[in-house]
Amino acid sequence: MELTLSQNISKLRKEHHLTQEQLAEALGVTFASVSKWERGAATPELNLIAKMADFFGVSLDALVGFALQNGSIQEAEEELHTLQKAKKYREGLEKAEKALLRYPNDFRIVYRAGQLYAMAGMEKKTDAYLYRGIGLLEQAITLLSQNEDPKISEASLRSEIAQSYLVLGKKKTGLEILQKYNIGGIHNALIALNYAIEENGFPTEAAEPYLAEAFLGIITTAVRSMLAYSNYYLRKKDYAHSCQALLWLLQLLESVKENREAVCYLDKLAAACYADCALLSHRLGDKDQMDSFLRRAYALAKAFDTAPTYQMDNLKFSVGHTKEAAIYDDLGESALVLAEKQLTQDGEPPAVLAAWKKIADEERSGGIQ
Repeated sequence: MELTLSQNISKLRKEHHLTQEQLAEALGVTFASVSKWERGAATPELNLIAKMADFFGVSLDALVGFALQNGSIQEAEEELHTLQKAKKYREGLEKAEKALLRYPNDFRIVYRAGQLYAMAGMEKKTDAYLYRGIGLLEQAITLLSQNEDPKISEASLRSEIAQSYLVLGKKKTGLEILQKYNIGGIHNALIALNYAIEENGFPTEAAEPYLAEAFLGIITTAVRSMLAYSNYYLRKKDYAHSCQALLWLLQLLESVKENREAVCYLDKLAAACYADCALLSHRLGDKDQMDSFLRRAYALAKAFDTAPTYQMDNLKFSVGHTKEAAIYDDLGESALVLAEKQLTQDGEPPAVLAAWKKIADEERSGGIQ
């Protein structure tokens, strides 16, 4: 069913999140005029119909009662996003202001315009753009109830605002926002960086807790990511790439040890990874490599179980009071048990476990140094 002019005016006004007073102000008419148009008690003059069509971004035919054009707001947002990615800031900011006139209370437009101004301000070193971006992003926070993107939240918007303040040289304001919305330690690295830069004027010690947490975050993310890669390739039966993912992780774990010969908490996880590499080598038909990985797994696990540690001992880049920090562990009490568990998964070849038991027998009899 086609809508009448009065119904279309009301529908488009509400889609743009405008009150009758706001629409009247934009068109230069009285509130009573808009009210009469929407009730069908009066008809706007032709020049006002044309002005409304341009304002709402629809054709005259659509406004007076033919099929409405769908997706105009989405198209405007996508255009702004495209210009942002292409770094066409001049054109993008002009389009943003035009879109803001049409959709002043639409979250998507306000948010995307805020991002455009913030990025333009950062890259062009223009304070006016940065302040305009901050204002729009703060407005977007008030419109969050319209947001349908789960990746966007008040915390993510506050983060963008904080970074604009940092670029403006308002370090204290930016850091206060980052610290307040440092959910899950997501801003640890950025906070540490700004505390550590000498010219920012903060004491060096202020960076220490954030440095420690950021460093552990790097390791945690790397572990989860590479284990995900390894399992992804394993399910595809791409055993070579599955093993490569684990070896990349093992290189990282070993590189962050202060003394490669001393025990570190990461050795427990490394032992399990080497056990997995042994299984993958067996599937690839490389018995010598399998044996080498098993021996490395056993040596690391045995050393850890002899002197287990759950502190940040023997880790590079440990600053501040990290010696008192205990590391969360859900891998079980014994590294040897953990490594052997990896070798006894359902469907794994008994030959690998047999080779492991042989290495354990050799160790007990003094065969492994």
